[in-house]
Amino acid sequence: MYYSDYTISQGGIHLHTTFIHQRIKVFILCLLTLFLLSIPAPHSYADSSIPFANESYESIVDASGEGDYVSLQQAIDAQALHIFVRNGIYNVNTTLQIELDGTTIRGQSRDGVIIRQNQAPRDLLVIRADHVHISNLTLDTYTNNAGAALVVADANEVMIQDSLFQGSKTIFAVYFAGPSVKAGEDTLAAVESGTLDQGNQFLRNEVYSHYAGDGLSFSLQKNGLVQDNILHHAVLAFYMCRNSEVSTNIINDSPGVGIHYSMPAYDNIIRDNQIYRSLGSGIRASANLEHPVPTTALYTGLLIDHNLIKDTRSFGIELDQMGSGTRIQRNNISQTDFSGMIVLRSSDLRIHNNQLSHNAYYRIRGRLHDWTGNSGGIDLENTVTATKMTYNTITSNGKSDFGIRFSPTQGKNTMYKNKLVGTTLIADIIRLP
Repeated sequence: MYYSDYTISQGGIHLHTTFIHQRIKVFILCLLTLFLLSIPAPHSYADSSIPFANESYESIVDASGEGDYVSLQQAIDAQALHIFVRNGIYNVNTTLQIELDGTTIRGQSRDGVIIRQNQAPRDLLVIRADHVHISNLTLDTYTNNAGAALVVADANEVMIQDSLFQGSKTIFAVYFAGPSVKAGEDTLAAVESGTLDQGNQFLRNEVYSHYAGDGLSFSLQKNGLVQDNILHHAVLAFYMCRNSEVSTNIINDSPGVGIHYSMPAYDNIIRDNQIYRSLGSGIRASANLEHPVPTTALYTGLLIDHNLIKDTRSFGIELDQMGSGTRIQRNNISQTDFSGMIVLRSSDLRIHNNQLSHNAYYRIRGRLHDWTGNSGGIDLENTVTATKMTYNTITSNGKSDFGIRFSPTQGKNTMYKNKLVGTTLIADIIRLP
């Protein structure tokens, strides 16, 4: 029956209408099927799995010999641009160097593809190219106590995601090193001019560090992003960056500071991170010790927003040499050994709507660091000026010396509608030479 047959008879019209309805039902079912097939499965980066390579354009690395190459080194030497690595353990005796722009390397599954450095102290994977994408594998320098698991240097628009990094005891597990500049004045000039590596991203990875210092170093970056990662026993070093963001990461049991923000640095964001049990402060912002700057220099535009900091053995948030445009807001800080927040040599800050509780916790569990001052909620040293504190809530466990400590006359600092529970306000106290 053709669509033009509807004029034959009433019965014909009826039959044709039924036919059309059936066709419409089939068409709707087809659309529904296509829609359901297009919905991605729930994603878990704990061990995501990709069973097959797209063999039309990817070279296959297979340790059993059933692919194009038996090792990642062979694929790199052959200048393969798009590489799929099947599950297996791949032992490496040199440093893998990615120098071809646009290289992609993805594993069949994060925990199934293990690339391991056998030769200490060599690094495992070094990227010196743009638009590189690495995903879904494990890089291991812990087993043989080798060098860094990953180094990214002189590289832009690099994305590292959904992978596992097992770092050694000798150096950072992951190091975004930035451009090749001489230490000292050249490094400072690169930050001031914005001549930095840019657009690099580290997303949804898990990092185990066994090094006493930085576990993940994100240094000399512009427009970069460190997001949704889980770090174990690792300092997240956010060093001398511009217009970059560290957000929604979980940092457990750092051997030092949870997030160490070093300056010079401008217009960066530290937001929505969870920091637990750091042996130093939860978040520390201070001048970089390896590239000295004048103690009078102030650095602008840092947002520290909505972070959860708990059970740290020093301060919750520690700030030094911060300038205008710096906002510390909506953070939840509890169980710090000393003050929940301490600020030195800074000006024109906004400290707003933070929740602080159970400070001076060392009086309950014992002192770890050599801090001789009093401890409380928010402590502005006498070198802090023109800073406003509004709508903060500070609750004492009975051990804190004060709720807020500041100098309104000498520093021209102000406070408005803060809530102090079980603690006090101390003003015009001058201490520390």
